[in-house]
Amino acid sequence: MVCARGPHRRSGRAWRHRTGGARAPRARSAGRHVARPYLDRCGGRQPRRLPPDEWVWAALTAFSRSRELNEYCKQGARSASSGGPPGPPAEGGGRTCGRNSPMATADPESVAGRGRLLVEPRLVALLAAAAGLAVLFWEAAGNLWFRWGQQQELSHSYFIPLISLYLVWLNRETVLKSAGGPSFAGVAIIGAALALLLLGQLTSIFLFQHVGIVVAIAGLVAGFGGLSLLRTVAAPVAFLFFAVPPPYWVITVLSFNFQQVSSILGVAMVELMGIPVHLSGNIIDLGDYRLQVAEACSGLRYLFPFLSLGVMAAYMYRGPLWQRLAIVGATIPITIVMNSVRIAVTAALVQAYGAEHAEGALHFFEGWVVFLFCLAALFALIAVFARTAKPRINPLDALTTPDLPLTAPVPARTGLAPVAGAALALVAAGYALSQIATVDSLVIPERRDFDGVLAEFDDSWGKEVRPIDPTVAEVLGADDTIVLNLSAANGDVFNLYMAYLDAQRDGRSWHSPRQCIPGGGWKITRHTIEKTKTAGGKPFAYNRMLIENGDSKQLVYYWYDQRGRKVANEFVMKAWLIADAVTRKRSDGAMVRLITPVLDGMTVAEADAKLQAMQARLQTFLPAYVPD
Repeated sequence: MVCARGPHRRSGRAWRHRTGGARAPRARSAGRHVARPYLDRCGGRQPRRLPPDEWVWAALTAFSRSRELNEYCKQGARSASSGGPPGPPAEGGGRTCGRNSPMATADPESVAGRGRLLVEPRLVALLAAAAGLAVLFWEAAGNLWFRWGQQQELSHSYFIPLISLYLVWLNRETVLKSAGGPSFAGVAIIGAALALLLLGQLTSIFLFQHVGIVVAIAGLVAGFGGLSLLRTVAAPVAFLFFAVPPPYWVITVLSFNFQQVSSILGVAMVELMGIPVHLSGNIIDLGDYRLQVAEACSGLRYLFPFLSLGVMAAYMYRGPLWQRLAIVGATIPITIVMNSVRIAVTAALVQAYGAEHAEGALHFFEGWVVFLFCLAALFALIAVFARTAKPRINPLDALTTPDLPLTAPVPARTGLAPVAGAALALVAAGYALSQIATVDSLVIPERRDFDGVLAEFDDSWGKEVRPIDPTVAEVLGADDTIVLNLSAANGDVFNLYMAYLDAQRDGRSWHSPRQCIPGGGWKITRHTIEKTKTAGGKPFAYNRMLIENGDSKQLVYYWYDQRGRKVANEFVMKAWLIADAVTRKRSDGAMVRLITPVLDGMTVAEADAKLQAMQARLQTFLPAYVPD
């Protein structure tokens, strides 16, 4: 059979008359179709519908670059030009194909042999390496899936891999043309991914393992398709990083800051409506009603998906680089302003119609409406850029399907076997090391419970243990806590709070007082990091804060007691956490906070002297409760 657009557009009978022979019998093997390794390349309809087994061979043929098949196509084209039976076309050559080709009428065993050659060794090696990496990162991928479903801020992450695959599919021809030879650079990238995996297992910090998944994908692309292929698909691969959840403590810090800013702007908008309102921390007091701007209303549920969409819009936008950066940067202020509008509208509706507007399905619906307004604001910004461009661009035409850059493939400097062997050996070594890291888990030192702290103060002290709200305790996730009010015989009053963790992992860490204190209505008027020495001469850094709420003042000291170190800065504390988890197999520690009121007639310096004396007293017995 010939193609409709071919040079011999005739019926089957006319074709047999021209060639002087009968139609060649179809080859059969064991009562089934013989696999034919190519599809019809003519522009019209296919001569016939391929059975499923032939689709498999056709897909393998399209993927592979078998020299034998290419040579066979060239021979078929030369045969067709010399008047022989039409065979499969050469690249850009003849028009005929299908059941009358020599492949279709060849010996079945010969055809089967050719079919096996179509399974390119590179594909087999790629699948083997990918399967090995999947086994290594299986636990990390499971945690990634869990985080996406657990935190609503990350629920959009399910679509990130699909978007990346869609970008590659749209540019599949460019991707195939950019594929080069195997590269040892990919093996090095896979090695970096395995190093991140081991670091995550040693520290029990899944962030390293999540990043390692994306790095491993990049390594597979570079290892079996060359750096040219990695450059072509760099944007879709980089977009996968938006599916990596940030650490819990980063979300906590961002959530607190967004709560504060959104509350301030929302209250300002409510005041513009003429509604009496008072803001205390993140509590909006409307008189008859009090609204709390909780973490769910901080705006992060808009920010993460909106930021991803902003990056995609900037990638699709046809404009200068500064406008693309402006599109991405605008997502943050748009999110804050729109979330503040939501808070203001909710407050106004509650004031007018009741508290049901601040909860339930209606409140959820308001959130989706605000998100749509965020998208509208972003598109309005793109429209402004498009209308002011020279020449002017239609806003709809300014967003185009992104084209991946075509990178000339680099000839392979080495064969497939060394690269594939190195990659598979590296994966095997990574598996062995990961098993060692898993078995050798974190060390949890012996310690005394905080209940024994009461006995450290004699009967001259007034002691009152304050209970912790179960909801707060669940959020803190500490293994041991104590809140203790102390009053000395001379009238000095202190509040002591300590929280201990056996292991800091899976989001279990402390909430910084700098985040919690303002949420209770207190204002931090002064904050410094002070440095001193312990009785043993070791460095001792602590945070000193003066806070106010109306006419009340308090002085606050707090620090992180981390495996023999007294640390004030949260980022330094996290750095030591990683180092100690790798070198000492420990990630335990505690957060200690001391508060004393600054009473009328008392200077801040006098309050400092009292806290410093209490701080020194704690160091005499604290190592038994927080091991060095």
